[in-house]
Amino acid sequence: MRNDDILYDYWWASLGGNYNIPLCRIAFEAGGTRRLYNMDRKQLVKLRGVSEKLAGLIAEHREGFDKASEYSGCLEKGISFIPFYSARFPERLRKISGHPFAIFVKGELPSDDRPCVAIIGARDCSEYGRRTADELGSALAGYDICVVSGMALGIDGTAQTACLNAGGYSLGILGCGADVCYPEANRELYDRLCLQGGIISEYGPGTRPKACLFPARNRIISAFSDVVVVVEARLRSGTCITVDMALEQGKDVAVVPGRITDPLSAGCIRLLKQGAVPVASAEDIVSLIVSSYNEYPGLLNKAAGTDRQEDDNKDIKDSPASAPAEETSLSPEERRLFGVLDYYAKSADKLCDESGLGIPEFMNAVMQLKIKGFVKELGKDCFVRVL
Repeated sequence: MRNDDILYDYWWASLGGNYNIPLCRIAFEAGGTRRLYNMDRKQLVKLRGVSEKLAGLIAEHREGFDKASEYSGCLEKGISFIPFYSARFPERLRKISGHPFAIFVKGELPSDDRPCVAIIGARDCSEYGRRTADELGSALAGYDICVVSGMALGIDGTAQTACLNAGGYSLGILGCGADVCYPEANRELYDRLCLQGGIISEYGPGTRPKACLFPARNRIISAFSDVVVVVEARLRSGTCITVDMALEQGKDVAVVPGRITDPLSAGCIRLLKQGAVPVASAEDIVSLIVSSYNEYPGLLNKAAGTDRQEDDNKDIKDSPASAPAEETSLSPEERRLFGVLDYYAKSADKLCDESGLGIPEFMNAVMQLKIKGFVKELGKDCFVRVL
């Protein structure tokens, strides 16, 4: 390979964010990106899968694109450019059908022998879903398992943040350029992933998020994962696209069960009916990985060590003395109200009925619990437990 071939590869890979096209197949059909770059429109349309419109896009992308300058700018942003033929290209990605032509990476890639679990779910998740994602992300970090997700609001970002908070490694797969934080509300998470984990995109720097780019992004999430875990999903959601791709890739799919009356659990229930594995803890996920793969002996040893530690500490955990100090200091009214709160929202009327508190007592108790961080108000007169 000539030294400047990487520049032609970079030019070609940077086209992906403008149009969903099979970059690998077209480059192979043309005999390489250098030859592709030098083709005129008549030659381009003779390639299988290249329409007049796409030929125009390729020609337009070539004009004004300074390969050397753009490539240098990418490196200056701290983004690594890794084509599919590189030894650094992850084997997990190389194995899937329709793998990316190249990836753009900020931070570090997980080693191919590191277990990875995708935690995905609803953006508009419930407090129950948020709490579950937080617990799973944190616990998986303790097993040194990489938590993979799309850095979205809700379940994705919560699980990844929890993993990082626990000192673990997390990988974010973006549907935009690796230098673009989307959603902006997760800026802190993005910055932490760049330092404590990794960011991957198959789209060139500066590519803005577009709806058409996210379904393709989901195949990379599932490709990196040994198990895909769904925490809350509506009947029709982007989460189901990732699940479908995981199944096509032969990956295990696990589901956190939810309430049958909750729309956010409708997708999970359907997946369970279709044969997904129900899980209720990180230990369930680890057991699933260990039973499905033989290349993680260290994970099995760690799981056994964790089980022994949990047995040793069982009496301590079950002791009333292990309850949070703040909870033991609640007033009788606050304790009664706290006892009927749930991670699903309940109305003030329902909480009054279940706790037996009168309206004045309820108002005072809920205000104190909000101040102490035990409860959060969702909408008007609807409350959820936080701790």
